[in-house]
Amino acid sequence: MLKMNDLVKLSQTPKSTVLYYVKEGLLPEPVKDKPNFHLYDEYCVELLSFIKYLQSNFNATISQIKALFAHPHFDWNNPYESLIGLLDIIMGAENEVFTIEQLCEEFHLSAKQIEDMVAEGLLNPREGIFTAKERDILAILARCDEAEMDVVKAYLAAAKMLAEKEVNVTLAALVNSEQKDEKLKHLFDLLLVLKPYLLNMKTFNLYQAESAK
Repeated sequence: MLKMNDLVKLSQTPKSTVLYYVKEGLLPEPVKDKPNFHLYDEYCVELLSFIKYLQSNFNATISQIKALFAHPHFDWNNPYESLIGLLDIIMGAENEVFTIEQLCEEFHLSAKQIEDMVAEGLLNPREGIFTAKERDILAILARCDEAEMDVVKAYLAAAKMLAEKEVNVTLAALVNSEQKDEKLKHLFDLLLVLKPYLLNMKTFNLYQAESAK
């Protein structure tokens, strides 16, 4: 068991944040051994690290994290393995949703144009619901000229190819690894941190080289 000061130091999380997470039900209540002497399970360090990971890499809100932790299939001992099957909770809509009619009016598009984007995979409404994320993506797509759309379609083709490799690697990891949760954390790092870094830095470096000519 850990004292509050030890938990704060090991997790690099402010005391006020720890208390807030306990209040919100994201962390278990401490053991109150004596008045003003609270002890926390050592697992809270890993749990705080997981919460930070969700916030940093998925922009997860407190309510989304609470919904994830409350799901009957969420395993506190294997959070990353649980996350694989419950991504919809973290990536789902929080509040605002839009109808196709609203999006058509805002971006001066026809319903067929938006439906074609969905069919191509440029827009990915979950269960047919357009969220603020789809609206933001559509706002970008609606401004693209022909040359820029060629780039977007190249993104899409590359994404489909990478997705097949990523899924195969993930499934193999689940089958062969004895430490599935640790392996899945590494795979999430590959997908969410390393992949965008390599892709974006390649473009940035090439742009710098071409601009210097």
